[in-house]
Amino acid sequence: MISDLLDRLEELSSSQKLGGAVGIYALIIVILYFMMIGPTITNTGAAIERRASLEAEEAENRQIAENRSLWEESVNRLNEELAKAVKELPNSREIPELVRRISSIGKKIGLQFLLFKPMPEIVRDFYAEVPIKLKVEGSFHEVATFFDRVGKLNRIVNVKDITISDPEERSGKVILTIEGTAVTYRFLTEEEKSSGNRRRRRR
Repeated sequence: MISDLLDRLEELSSSQKLGGAVGIYALIIVILYFMMIGPTITNTGAAIERRASLEAEEAENRQIAENRSLWEESVNRLNEELAKAVKELPNSREIPELVRRISSIGKKIGLQFLLFKPMPEIVRDFYAEVPIKLKVEGSFHEVATFFDRVGKLNRIVNVKDITISDPEERSGKVILTIEGTAVTYRFLTEEEKSSGNRRRRRR
């Protein structure tokens, strides 16, 4: 049988033999590709995709870590600012003493208090405004000194809605009449905030 195959090959022309050899060579290449090269290329492509995925995941994790660090720094900074604000705002027990201090500052300077009236608190979301209506008389120097010292208190006190009357001369001294509102602030207690939230929900 093999001898018959060899005899047939001998009968082929040179061009037919060459074509057959090329065909066999091509067949061998195709078989090798599917058996060895093809899987290798597939595995290489999968490895490249996997590496790209891992690199992307690593970059994402790095970004998350950086953002978390920035977020933690921001939270710490806000906590520090809040702690500072808490120190500068009086609590409810300190309000009467703060009111007395403001009055005492004016009297020591020489101001005449025509009106010094604490007003009802104005409640906001998490703090309350504590206004005090003022009407005082004194020289320009006395008034300026009063506002300066009130502004330097270790608790926040703002003076707003200021009106100044025309100056008058009394006993050789120029007197100003000043009206305004001194406002300090305090943080609401948790109970007050809860109560305020309940009232807003009922509206």
